[in-house]
Amino acid sequence: MAIEIDKAADPTLEWLTAQLGVGALWRPAELPERLEHAESRAFLSEVGFPAVTVGGEWFDSADLPAKGMWEADPDELFGRRRPDDDSPPAKYAYGLGEFNGDMTLMLDGQTGVVQIYAPGGWDHGEGDQGVAFASVREAAGAMALMAGLAARLEGPGSGDAARQLIAAIGAHEWAASSYWAWALERLREDYLD
Repeated sequence: MAIEIDKAADPTLEWLTAQLGVGALWRPAELPERLEHAESRAFLSEVGFPAVTVGGEWFDSADLPAKGMWEADPDELFGRRRPDDDSPPAKYAYGLGEFNGDMTLMLDGQTGVVQIYAPGGWDHGEGDQGVAFASVREAAGAMALMAGLAARLEGPGSGDAARQLIAAIGAHEWAASSYWAWALERLREDYLD
């Protein structure tokens, strides 16, 4: 099975459904008013975001249909605001799901960029763990790609599947993503060492 990096980086509804199955995409009935980024709003409304659990630590957004995205002040989360600053948030970010136990993919409500939030670092400027994806569309494609590969990573030939994914991501612009940096390190540790 070929790893479809280009399709994952710019996924269509049809491709996402083929990877995840019918009914796995969450389309919110109502989007948060403060989610201002037009492309993110359109993608979430028209296509949706994976509401799935992928192999435990790879990604979990299964509670999106029941709870929706949680809203937060990114300046507070990412340590860009002093703890005693009670001014209203300049913008909002929205939690899409977790990976690695407690890391959260956060959608910036103004720019549409998806960053990684580490809850253990918010109070000393280390909550911001970098850009995971340029858009919610890319994040959805990446999670669908991982979901499609999860069974291959669990069964015979898992080392080959890990090597193929590492090579495919390494040759793609996604190699600079903080999410993929973490994921590729885990693949190397778990399947190649």
